[in-house]
Order: sequence, then structure tokens, then C-alpha cells
Amino acid sequence: MNRKSLLNQLELAYAPLTAYEFAIVKDDKLIERALEKASLYLIGQRPVSTFENVIPDTTVYQLNFEIHQRGNPNILKCKLPFDQEIFGLMQDNVVDVAFNYLDRPIKQEKCPFQNIHGFSLVRHTENGKEFIIWFSPEKLLQNWWKGFIDCEIQGDWKSYIKYKVHYVGKATKQSILKRLTGHSTFQDILSLEAPVTEKQLPANEIVILPFEFQDNLQIQSFGEEADTKDMVASLLGDNYPDQEKIFIDAEKALIKAIRPSYNKELFNSYPISRDGLYNDNYDAISYTFIDPIVLVYEEGEIRGGLTHTGGDTILIINNKEFKLVKHK
Repeated sequence: MNRKSLLNQLELAYAPLTAYEFAIVKDDKLIERALEKASLYLIGQRPVSTFENVIPDTTVYQLNFEIHQRGNPNILKCKLPFDQEIFGLMQDNVVDVAFNYLDRPIKQEKCPFQNIHGFSLVRHTENGKEFIIWFSPEKLLQNWWKGFIDCEIQGDWKSYIKYKVHYVGKATKQSILKRLTGHSTFQDILSLEAPVTEKQLPANEIVILPFEFQDNLQIQSFGEEADTKDMVASLLGDNYPDQEKIFIDAEKALIKAIRPSYNKELFNSYPISRDGLYNDNYDAISYTFIDPIVLVYEEGEIRGGLTHTGGDTILIINNKEFKLVKHK
């Protein structure tokens, strides 16, 4: 008896971007290149996170700071060394730190610096100053858990990456940046959603989470009467579905599981569909998130990154049964 399954692992293609940050980087070619494999996105909301008590420490060449989140009692204490490979510093390089304050009119002259929504590292070269990297609290956390940067972080950092999901969308015909520019639902969410905390702009709380596939693993077994051509096609990967089709299917699966309030079509008949994976006749299809994020919705939450293979799993069995399998 022939059987085939498709295991799909979704990961963040870039750190979550606030609506404010999106407005700044939407024409950035480097960001667009980072998102070129991302065709699925969520629009969510969380309380504002900031860098607080920021102190550059020139004795050990690092930045000491805390990360705070409005309404979150957990404070993260962090140390970011400048002398690490990703920053590409040469011996005797001087590093400047430029701060982006949440309250822009307020200027701070002395450390510790407060209420910072992002900071940039800039190195001095013979030709002048050269930009290295920019961090928001979420970008720093995401780069850290992926192992891109060295950073000492103490505290319950996972409590900072919970997102109430408002909308699930796809961008298979154009980039996510172009898709969301002028997106009417995105504008509706910014206009209609009240801030989670007082005296905050929704643009600092509404976030875009772009996803790509880390892996699409097809597992196929063949019985004694299997066609040799089918077996060879499976080994060569010729019978894998197009990734665009998997993105389309993933969007439907997530919308059915989460039922976001701003999605007009909730795909109640899924897994039945004309443009998803229904006609590929899989015995099992699964979707899970690799990153340790938590997606909050009306009926509960979906947790990612609980094991090396992912977290809670959306599972479709025999093109009929649809369920969310929780990891304990």
C-alpha cells in the first residue's frame, strides 16, 4: 500500500516588524532580498518593547542594557559584545551606537539611556563611518536564538514573543513588502485596533511576522505493487508539489485554525480546495513553527519551537480530519 505525507516547517524569514518600522524599511533592497523566499505573513499585536538602562561599557567593549515590555513584569538583562565576527570589526575599530527613541522629541545627553525602540552600530573606517547593523528588541532576540549573534540574556525572554493574531495572508505573486504597501486590511487594523497599553500608538504595537519554509519534507512509502516510475520520481523529487501551492495551502490551514477577526474568508471547507494540496491526495499534511513564538487567538494559542522539529502542529489526515496537536 502506497502512502505519502508532507511535513512543513515554517520559520521567520526576518524579525517581526512593527508598522512603524515597516514604513521605514519598505523600500529597502536588503530587507526585500531577505524576504524573497517568504510568501506567508501574519499581522499581530503585542505590547511595546523597549531598550532601557542602556550603558556603553568601553572597558570590555560591549553594550549593557535591559529590555522591558509594557505590562510584562519580566525584565531581560543583556550584554552585547561588539567584538564578534558578524560585526566585521577590525583591530582598533571605533564603534558608535546611535539610538532611536520611542519619544523622538526627548533628547538624552547622559547614560543610562531610556525608552529606546532601536539602536544602530556604526564603525569608523578610513573612508568615514559605516553602518553595521540595526536592532529592535525583537530583532536582537531573534538573531540571538538563531545563533547569529553572541549576547548574554538573562530573564524570561519567551514572554516577549507572544502575538495576538489579527490577520493571516500570503504574497505569492509579489514580495511581502509590496503586498503590504497600501494593503487595505493592514490599514484597517492600524485604524481600528486599540493600543494594548495606554498612551501608545498602534503603529508601535502592530507587527508583521513574515514566514518562509525551513523545510518541506515529503515522506513516501511503497507497497509491493508500486509502479517503478513512481518510486524513481519520488527519489528524484519530481512529484513534489510546487512551493507556491504549499504556501496557499498553509494560509488556508492557519486561517481555519486561528480564525483571525480581519480575515473575511475563513475556509471552513478546508482541506477541500481547488488551489491547495487537496488534489495531491496526501495521507497526512502537517504545519509547525520552528521559532519559539506564541500565536494567541480567540480559542487558545499555537506555540512554536518546542522541539528541534517545531512546536504545536496543525495536522490534516486523509484529506478529511483537521486538528491542532498540542505538545505537552
